[in-house]
Amino acid sequence: MGGGTYSQENRSIRTAQFSNMQREEIFSKKLHPEMSPAGVKLREARDSENHPCSIPIIIALDVTGSMGYIPEQLIKSGLPHLISGLMEAGIKDPQIMFLAIGDHITDTAPLQISQFESGDAEMDMWLQRTWIEAKGGGNRGESYPLAWFFAANCVQTDHWDKRGQKGFIFTIGDERFHENYSGHTLTSIMNSSEPSGSATARELLAIAQQRWEVFHILPDMITDDSD
Repeated sequence: MGGGTYSQENRSIRTAQFSNMQREEIFSKKLHPEMSPAGVKLREARDSENHPCSIPIIIALDVTGSMGYIPEQLIKSGLPHLISGLMEAGIKDPQIMFLAIGDHITDTAPLQISQFESGDAEMDMWLQRTWIEAKGGGNRGESYPLAWFFAANCVQTDHWDKRGQKGFIFTIGDERFHENYSGHTLTSIMNSSEPSGSATARELLAIAQQRWEVFHILPDMITDDSD
């Protein structure tokens, strides 16, 4: 995947449309079948004629109760700023995959996955397919390491295979991560016939870091009441 072209002009039209919509009007009301990781063995970020030097970027959004505003801000205003920033930084061929992360202990859909895309319409399509489950267990943790697990085990990129260059993973959320992931949990989430071994969060991080630069963004929760 990774086709399409990002058009600032076309995106500005949808930005205006999204700004007048409520969260419930924008996002999926249940797990979209195309976002389910069940049975998915591979996602790819490949070079193409239009994008000869693809750079894979995974953005994993916390969609639990306290963080539902993050996907909303991203689709309403954040995505155009993100793409502009990448272009200004000299990243001409970004291919972006969105993940939605919940709590594997309590949530119905602790992991949702898009395809890698370069076009504005395609990125928006996957964002709109995201289900903001808005749960989480109140157990002082979310399952951000599922992003590392998926990237390490289910993603192939030309940026690594051809150029030996790492992609980028950004998880965005306000909680600690759960420390332990049983093989049964990982196999169940992926609905895989191939059993997974149990792993700690640090083990999943170390494996992901072999082919990815990994970052976690803690949203600024401070507001200025003087405005």
